[in-house]
Amino acid sequence: MEHSQITGALGKAALAMTLLFTVCGNDAAQSNAAYKPPECVDNSSHKVRFVEVAPGVELEVLDWGGEKTRKSTMVLLTGLGDNAHVYDEFALQFTDYLRVIGITRRGFGQSSKPEGGYDLSSRVQDIIAVLKALNISQAVFVGHSLAGDELSMLGSAYPNHVEKLVYLDAYDDYFDNSQLPALPPPPFTAADFKSLERFQAASARLTGTRKTNADICDSFVFGASGEIVGSTTPADVQQTIFAGSGPVDFKQIQAPRLGIFKLQFIDEPRQPYYAYLDIADRAEFDKNWPASVAWQQDAIQRFESYGRNGIKPIVFTLPLPEPVVQQPTAVTYHYIYINNEAFVVEEMRKFLGILLVVK
Repeated sequence: MEHSQITGALGKAALAMTLLFTVCGNDAAQSNAAYKPPECVDNSSHKVRFVEVAPGVELEVLDWGGEKTRKSTMVLLTGLGDNAHVYDEFALQFTDYLRVIGITRRGFGQSSKPEGGYDLSSRVQDIIAVLKALNISQAVFVGHSLAGDELSMLGSAYPNHVEKLVYLDAYDDYFDNSQLPALPPPPFTAADFKSLERFQAASARLTGTRKTNADICDSFVFGASGEIVGSTTPADVQQTIFAGSGPVDFKQIQAPRLGIFKLQFIDEPRQPYYAYLDIADRAEFDKNWPASVAWQQDAIQRFESYGRNGIKPIVFTLPLPEPVVQQPTAVTYHYIYINNEAFVVEEMRKFLGILLVVK
């Protein structure tokens, strides 16, 4: 990821692992067919298949199975830098009621990495191609971060395929985002890349989130000693994705929407890694942070302004003020479905009409 794209408004600092190829000085390594640490064993209950979405382009699709009596499917779409394995644990929260699948977008993980097709329209067409290949006529779509763009285009351009939409700290990534001043990135050091174990520890400390090993293992190339030496994603893909984003017209989305967002404030510790920045980087962060906060507030306002038949979408911003909710939501980072899993799952199940109590 380009440093200029790491903005507080989207919590992209939490995706700092995508900077590894620049830190490690090896942006040529884009295949993870080499050595992988023992911790990279994928023990999830999903089935893995590859779906051809265009000539020579295959996407990795994970299928956790689940309840099929309602003939409904949940499709999980990832944030920038992730692959579908990031949902290996979260997906199981819904398999009692829905069939759950996850899609790794082109350019990432085990999916194909063609030179083009990273614009928003092409990425959404990839998703529709997966639905057709799996004979899925309609689905509930859940997306994190960058996937907000994809959710919105699915809702506006392919309404017949959409039952409901769930935005997990996912925004309209197009609107004035490119003009935001850059924030200093998390201060990873070379020592943090010596092993998967060290990298996971550093990520938890600096970004507030420890993702699944399987997600990390498919994101990076490892050397013979288990050190991280590069990214599996070509260096220009993420910049190309941002350049290919498009505006969102929420008025065109007819499907019910749920949005759960991590709320940001100017006068609080901004990101987990803020405490580890040096004086110069803190000053730079302090200077640029208000613009990101304002951008996010405006993005949430746009999201909740329009709804189906005049009904506004359901919106939660975390942390929630007491006594609205008794669950501990004070610690809230960009990966809200990992850090605030209990709350997110409860509200999603309510939104989807899933019984919370088994009778």
